Amino acid sequence: MTKRLKYWGWGYEGDGLAASDRDALLDTLAARYGLVGSGTGAIPRLDDIPLSPPRLAPPASLAPLCTQEPYERILHSFGQSQPDSIRIFARDFAHAPDVIAYPRNEADVAALLDWTGEEGAALIPFGGGSSVVGGVTPDVAGGFAGVVTLDMSRMNRVLEVDTLSRAARIQGGARGPELEAALKPHGVTLRHFPQSFQHSTLGGWIATRSGGHFATLYTHIDDLVENVTMVTPAGRMESRRLPGSGAGPSPDRLAIGSEGSLGIITEAWVRVQGRVRFKATAGFRFPDFVQASGAVRAIAQAGLYPANVRIVDGVELAVNGAGDGSFTLMVISFESADRPVDAWMDLAEECALDQGGVADADWRSDPNAHLTGAAGAWREAFIRMPYNREALTPLGIISDTFESAITWDRFESFYHNVRMASQDAIREATGREGAVSCRFSHAYPDGPAPYFAFHCAADPGSMLEQWWEIKRAVSDAVIDHGGTITHHHAIGRDHQPWYERQRPPLFGDVLARAKAHLDPKGILNPGVLVADGYPPTTT
Repeated sequence: MTKRLKYWGWGYEGDGLAASDRDALLDTLAARYGLVGSGTGAIPRLDDIPLSPPRLAPPASLAPLCTQEPYERILHSFGQSQPDSIRIFARDFAHAPDVIAYPRNEADVAALLDWTGEEGAALIPFGGGSSVVGGVTPDVAGGFAGVVTLDMSRMNRVLEVDTLSRAARIQGGARGPELEAALKPHGVTLRHFPQSFQHSTLGGWIATRSGGHFATLYTHIDDLVENVTMVTPAGRMESRRLPGSGAGPSPDRLAIGSEGSLGIITEAWVRVQGRVRFKATAGFRFPDFVQASGAVRAIAQAGLYPANVRIVDGVELAVNGAGDGSFTLMVISFESADRPVDAWMDLAEECALDQGGVADADWRSDPNAHLTGAAGAWREAFIRMPYNREALTPLGIISDTFESAITWDRFESFYHNVRMASQDAIREATGREGAVSCRFSHAYPDGPAPYFAFHCAADPGSMLEQWWEIKRAVSDAVIDHGGTITHHHAIGRDHQPWYERQRPPLFGDVLARAKAHLDPKGILNPGVLVADGYPPTTT
């Protein structure tokens, strides 16, 4: 029997936190941080969700590709952001899409674009539905005749593998597990593993400039794209497949990060590599986060390029049952398809010990050391983490994250100021204290990517407003102190008001003009990425 995706949370129906993990999370939040929810905890039943009648219907020629079944409309109403979760449990589905379309090929995509353009309907591209910034949520304004969500899940094949050049041509709707399963017989891997890997797609990774789980070097999808094919309302655009080119601005870079506002990414050639044969992982404990950051900087600037080098502060460890709050944990991993990695780990360990780190477990004597101690507990917590929100939101507990990047010279003051601003914002919005934590998701020679999380108890009746007040304050703090408001999760709707503060004004006008040329009726994902600059404001 085929599993169905949840419409109220992460993954498939029947999957989620074990009762013991849920109880441990709630007990920790209550005992350590005084966060006690006051909501009902009830999951909205399908029959209890009000849906407006569809405002449009597909023509006979497209009807076999489309559905207006209530479960499908509800499933495609939201992504995985905190405000999405709040609205789901509030049964706020007034904006549900009218039609869900499942194209099988580029001709279907073009036909659906033509139909929605003729109808004056908005079209929302949908990969795996894992957006945490409102990128697939069909909130549209501007007098559209309706909303069509275009689900790419039937365009999910690996079409070609070039083992000589180490590249593969893959359709945009291929989810992480699907494309990796198809690449495995060829002895290669794309090696792009975002936390959303199971329920996100190649096209979504490209459209949102995804960053993978690996913390250094080839972790961003930007580095893995060889060419892109995108179908727009104005026609089909395909870049040349080359290892590199200096022929002016890159057409691929127009598609990468466009968030479905310029066209539908139907396929791409991507760079693959040999499958991993050698691995080593170790954990180190540090007295505090800033001291641990010194070890990360030393490793990042030593040219070692580990697969992962992540530090997690005491609050994050404690919330997730991986520590007692008294230390910061660094987890570092190396892997290779070609040669043993012990020599690299030796050098990284030296950097960690020089900065005052203490080994969490002996990686030399025990190849499974990373599965024990704090590192092992953190690994398990990281796997469970996407399920936390669906347990906390209905209880009235906000659990959200915001990611950033900053240069090393400004990191320490940035870290302290943003944490303080976050605590102040929680206190101002809710009248209560909250828990604010930080970890590094990625590390570069010139700076880290601090990834903040916050938990707080909210008033169930005004939970969305309180979340927005906190989000506004922390977003302002990140930019005011020199960072970027996003690092590897796109802009979407949640972050769009701050996007204008992060890009040169003239570049915004260039984007708006590109939107006007490729999508002259403005039907593609309105409200995302270029909304404030569309149509162009200059002549």
